[in-house]
Amino acid sequence: MRSVIKDSTFPRLIILCVMSYSSWKGIHAKEFDYDDAASDKISLASTISLDAVPYDSGNRLVALSGLVFSLIAGLVFFTIGVVIYVISPSYYEKELAKGLMPLLPDTYTPQTDRIAIIPLSSAANIAIELSMSALATACTEATGYVHGTTLKWGLAREGRLAFNANLRFFSATKGAFSPNGPVVSALFGISIILAYASSSVFLLRATMMDRHGQFPEWTTISFLPLIVFGTMIILQAALGLNAFYATPVHTWSSNPLDVTSALVYHGYICRRPKRCMRPVSMTHDPSTDPIRPSPRQPSPWASHKSVARVVYLSWFAAALWFVLGGVVVVSANTWAEITWYGVAPPVRVLQGLFLMAAIQSILTIVLHCCELVTTLSRDEAVWRAASTMKGARPAGNPLKMAMGSWQNVGLLAAKPLIHWFFGQAVRMEPLRGFFTFIQGTFLVAGGMVVLAAFITIVAKHRPPGPQPAAYGHIQTLADLVDDWSATMYWGHKGNGWAVGAIPVRRAGTTNDDPLPPVCMNSAYA
Repeated sequence: MRSVIKDSTFPRLIILCVMSYSSWKGIHAKEFDYDDAASDKISLASTISLDAVPYDSGNRLVALSGLVFSLIAGLVFFTIGVVIYVISPSYYEKELAKGLMPLLPDTYTPQTDRIAIIPLSSAANIAIELSMSALATACTEATGYVHGTTLKWGLAREGRLAFNANLRFFSATKGAFSPNGPVVSALFGISIILAYASSSVFLLRATMMDRHGQFPEWTTISFLPLIVFGTMIILQAALGLNAFYATPVHTWSSNPLDVTSALVYHGYICRRPKRCMRPVSMTHDPSTDPIRPSPRQPSPWASHKSVARVVYLSWFAAALWFVLGGVVVVSANTWAEITWYGVAPPVRVLQGLFLMAAIQSILTIVLHCCELVTTLSRDEAVWRAASTMKGARPAGNPLKMAMGSWQNVGLLAAKPLIHWFFGQAVRMEPLRGFFTFIQGTFLVAGGMVVLAAFITIVAKHRPPGPQPAAYGHIQTLADLVDDWSATMYWGHKGNGWAVGAIPVRRAGTTNDDPLPPVCMNSAYA
């Protein structure tokens, strides 16, 4: 074990044992004086390696890079929208004279409609729409990582952090206008909904006659959705930057072992003895009686009270979209219809955009809630690696962690795809208005069924093996790990004591070689 607190540094350990929460409260996130940090809660039963408490400057750089990328992307699209607004009237007249523009109806007013028109094939339109949806996902994930990490440490300071994974839209620190308060969480939610909605409608397809009397397909680009999209991404980046610099963060890692080790080291929680075989589902059971290992562990459904709600919500959303599809069929595509005169007039486009955002908010909220289930599953996989020959490795790059979990990858792929499905169900046409379409509506409904089934399978899965399940629950991990290090192995660690004639065995972690498996017929505490 590297850099372990040894007997020669006993005075340092005594200082750590009397650390107080207030001593670090105002310290900047980049600077920590471990000699001055304090807590009377640190359990000396855990041996903590300093290597197991990484600050993760590399992950911090990744987080900051994501914010900068989002900010630049937002500025680029905002600028494109402004440029279209400024030059579109004169540009159309010049290109029309060259025969490079369609003949627009008399209702078109260049000074108010402010559009750009380009010839694009259907395949090119689909590719651009999918790319925009993927870009919206990338930006919201980048800003969401910073929001989630700073929110996590804000909740930890208030003693309200239970799991490594949290529902960001529905969690907040105290103080309405604090960097991770309820106002910020609400703004994040609204900006994500509007960003996805605007990314779906900035390309408006229509068949229009050219100077030769032909009717090719043209693509109209409205300046308004581009400005809204850019503004929402800039807002998310600004909120993320504020939280990034205003919130003290002890580790930027999203790995539950990193987070727990930092929380134990800095005195937020302490290890409770005689609980080496108790999973997260037994975390509130005060008993410390010896128990036998279970051959199978509880599922996320049984371990986190919000998982069942997420599953029910996903199935409700799928059923709702089938109902909406039926309404569209009965109403002959006239449900939620907004018609207009002219070519994508800004006021009517804005009305359609807000109506789309209201409908699309259901999808956005469901997809956000599904993150909880996939993240719990990912965190459990990180912990269960301690029973393998490779061991559990606390330090982890957030991108590698996300890409290393098939559940996370599946949800990341579903986000842009389902939002693109929505763009096929609810569309704007530059010469007609805002309409719903039967095929696209049932496409969304089918996608939501697949998503709900996927989340249900993940939520109901019970991991095999006797290693107690934690699902990123902070206190449970603190109870199960008795030896923190850069690489940890979990298993049988020998006999502890005897209850009458019955020996009580002990399980835990080590940093050396893989431990032998636990005895299934023996009692552990």
